[in-house]
Amino acid sequence: MSCHEKQYLISELASLFDISSRTIRYYEEMGLIQSQDRDASSQQRTFSDQERRRLKLILRGKRLGFRLQEIKEMVDLYESNPKGDLEKQRILAYTDQKLQDIDEKLLELQTAKADILAYRERFEND
Repeated sequence: MSCHEKQYLISELASLFDISSRTIRYYEEMGLIQSQDRDASSQQRTFSDQERRRLKLILRGKRLGFRLQEIKEMVDLYESNPKGDLEKQRILAYTDQKLQDIDEKLLELQTAKADILAYRERFEND
């Protein structure tokens, strides 16, 4: 860690990403992010800019519907060797599975919509 690297208090990260401090502590408990040694002057945990970037990726993964364990593995793989073929293949496998899940949900929703429209039409015509 560079001595000039920006450090963030948990409250700053929470505000930056519009999430609760409890959420950040939970991600830390799950091993998704790591705080630095507590700040001597305030006795609060601090996070590096790298952890801020990692948190951003975690939140993006959550928004896309990935499970925390999947997100952790993908972020760890990417950080360990972003150009590695095995790492890329594993990340692509996760994304392919998520796309398949989305396609299945879309089909279910389209079927439900068609059923509701059919019932609605029948109700209007009775």
